[in-house]
This record gives sequence, C-alpha cells and structure tokens, in this order.
Amino acid sequence: MNLELKDFKLSGKVLDIGGGKNPSYLRFFKKEDGLNFISLDLMGENKIDLEKESLPYKDKSVDQVLLFNILEHIYNHKFLVNEVRRVLKDDGQVIGFVPFLVGYHPDPHDYFRYTNESLERIFKDAGFSSIVIQSIGGGPFLANYNIIMDYMPRVLRIFLFPFYLVRDSVILKIKPSLVEKFSLGYLFVIKK
Repeated sequence: MNLELKDFKLSGKVLDIGGGKNPSYLRFFKKEDGLNFISLDLMGENKIDLEKESLPYKDKSVDQVLLFNILEHIYNHKFLVNEVRRVLKDDGQVIGFVPFLVGYHPDPHDYFRYTNESLERIFKDAGFSSIVIQSIGGGPFLANYNIIMDYMPRVLRIFLFPFYLVRDSVILKIKPSLVEKFSLGYLFVIKK
C-alpha cells in the first residue's frame, strides 16, 4: 500500500481519521507547503466515537480526508462515510485503504473485510461520484506469505519472501486475473 502513495500529494486542510498520532503512511505522500494536518481516532488524545459522533468540522471545510485501515473497525461505517462527505469540499478527495486477505486484528474491534464491490456501493450510496478502487497485493503465494509471516522468526521471513515472490510471478504470468482473487487490500481514491 505504502508504495502506491508516492503519486499522491497532500495539500490544504487534511483530516486523517484513524491513523493515530504518527501514522507511518504519511512519509510516502508528497506534501505541499502550508499543509494543515489534523487527526481524529478511536482512541488517544483526539478520540471520537466515529460511529455516532459528528465530525467536529463545518460542512465543506476539509480538502482531503485520509481513511487508512479504519473502516474495518467501524460497525456503523455508513454514518462515518456520510460525515466524511459532509465535511469534504466539493473538489475534495478521500484517499484510503482497507485490508482484505489479512488476519483478524481488533483495535479495539474488527468487524468487516470489504471487497471492491462493497466499497464502490458504500461510497456511491453516500453520494460520491468519482470512485477509483485498486487491488493491492499479489497472487496466492504472496497472500499465503502475508498470512503466515507474523508467525515466523524475522530471519526466516527474509529467506522465504523471494521463494513466494518467484512463485507468484510465475503463476501471475499464466493467470493475471488471480491478482483480484487474492487481494491483500484495496486502495481507494474518491471525489464528490
């Protein structure tokens, strides 16, 4: 996911929802001078109940909203997505990511795994018109590697990664459509 962010620029008033105090993904974005970065989270000092509390910003007051690895932790995601649309300027942009073939990770809860179809429908139902969703990951071997890597010693992971990568590259040459079936997650870019 992080490698895909290098083509995006953050500018104006940027609201990061769910990234915590210092999200690691921010270092991959290009940043414009005068960036006004604000954050809200489920826990910590800028805590808000994202399932029922309105975002504390005026209508059409935010240039960009970041939603990285947060929607799967929100049961009432429709409320949050509608709030994001409310605070986003007419020419604003939402950039986000949701995991798909990733293990259960409560923080404090873990409710959903979204497909590209469900994301498109959620954002269309909220009134967004420009929706681009990109599958992130590889094929079946890298999906398997991603699932088991947390249970292996770090040294072993380094040696196993090329093994899985080579096998994935071979099978994806034979059947490229497997990328969609074994997505590790979805990066989305949305405009009103």
